[in-house]
Amino acid sequence: MVNLFILIILQQFDLYYLPDDNVLDRFKGDVTNFKQVWKKFSKDYEGFKIRGDDLKTFFMELKGDLGMANMKNDRKGVDRDLIIMNLQA
Repeated sequence: MVNLFILIILQQFDLYYLPDDNVLDRFKGDVTNFKQVWKKFSKDYEGFKIRGDDLKTFFMELKGDLGMANMKNDRKGVDRDLIIMNLQA
């Protein structure tokens, strides 16, 4: 019963007190985008992993703050960022 009460309070807060462009909505969009791109690249491994050779393309297809979609023409920049993250592509 307590969980139901908390859920109602959180839903009301989300509906009436958060601005239209809030962090939670952006996070939901980022998670949805990540799941779609991950599914595309991990279909050969039943959703568990992606190939190392696909990392660069994977990050370049992610939109928003998670990915590097704004760097499509800067492949060296993507390589640099992957090295900074200690990922080998």
